[in-house]
Amino acid sequence: MTKSPLLYVTGYRDRHQKIRWRFRRKGYAVHYFKSPYGSKEFEREYAACLQNDPQPIAGRKLIPGSVSDVISRYYADNAFLDLAPATQKVYRGVLEQFRTAFADTAMRSFDAERISRLMTAMRHKPHAAARLRKLLAQLFVIARRAKLVPHNFDPVRDTRPPKAGSGGYHRWTEDELAAFEAKHPLGTKPRLAFDLLLYGAQRSGDVRLMTHAMIARGRIRLDQSKTNNAVDIPIVEPLALSLAAGPLGASTLIETKYGQPFTEKGFYGMMKDACIDAGLPHCQPHGLRKAAARRCRESGCSDEEGMAITGHKTVKEYRLYAGSDARPEVADAAMRKVMANRSAKVATNGDQTVV
Repeated sequence: MTKSPLLYVTGYRDRHQKIRWRFRRKGYAVHYFKSPYGSKEFEREYAACLQNDPQPIAGRKLIPGSVSDVISRYYADNAFLDLAPATQKVYRGVLEQFRTAFADTAMRSFDAERISRLMTAMRHKPHAAARLRKLLAQLFVIARRAKLVPHNFDPVRDTRPPKAGSGGYHRWTEDELAAFEAKHPLGTKPRLAFDLLLYGAQRSGDVRLMTHAMIARGRIRLDQSKTNNAVDIPIVEPLALSLAAGPLGASTLIETKYGQPFTEKGFYGMMKDACIDAGLPHCQPHGLRKAAARRCRESGCSDEEGMAITGHKTVKEYRLYAGSDARPEVADAAMRKVMANRSAKVATNGDQTVV
């Protein structure tokens, strides 16, 4: 075998004793080069090999009890099949990345110590770590049920994910909202997307695929793609003005310059570029949903009222979005009530004393 400085490329002699070259990378299809080594054509073949997707797991032999085996079992289980398609996509992304790193590793080898090391290695991505830990717990449920690990083997229970200090995506402030509006006036595509995200209070995945039928008769009506939760909220004046100014697409409200719905990455890229142009490189589109929840909280909306707008299913999740920042005006009002109550008690006690 002849070594090459190119990663995954090795040479070998065929039956005519001529040196041939091949690309071999674990999990990927083997490629035998047709062009002479070092030529431009060879370089193009090599680049194509690096850009190829991994072979489908279904086409590879599974080792019983391995990470690949348990992930495949999870995909076929109701615990996964009952999830919304959008959630399945997110979970697949996490699990396939984990499978790439540990495909043939036995699940029983992931004890609490090893999982803790994984969590520590992901301290810079606390939310991703927490999601991986949650999915590992699901995998061990499957593994225990299939008797691939001992019935009492639950290493995830003895671990903790890294603490998330920032609370996820940045929640836009009023000054940041005003800066974006100043840079992107009505009648521009970024402003239309911005207003739908802010005044519609929905996720980017729902906004980018929103149709004309979903905004009929002055209301936004849709089933959220992530949770299947139904929302029915009024279109307020700022959003109505934005919709009137457009530009509206033919099939979806927001379309690319080619008249097609935005992909997930395309929509994010368009909004991220718009944030940078407005001098807000730290802001992201999902933070507008959090800003909408914050406005509900600051306006004195109850949890139930705010959740009817954002579509959150749990109070805990809604409050995470709405925030828990210091609110001096509420504290002032509360303290006035405390002092008024104290004064009333003093007056009552004084009256009793006089009697």
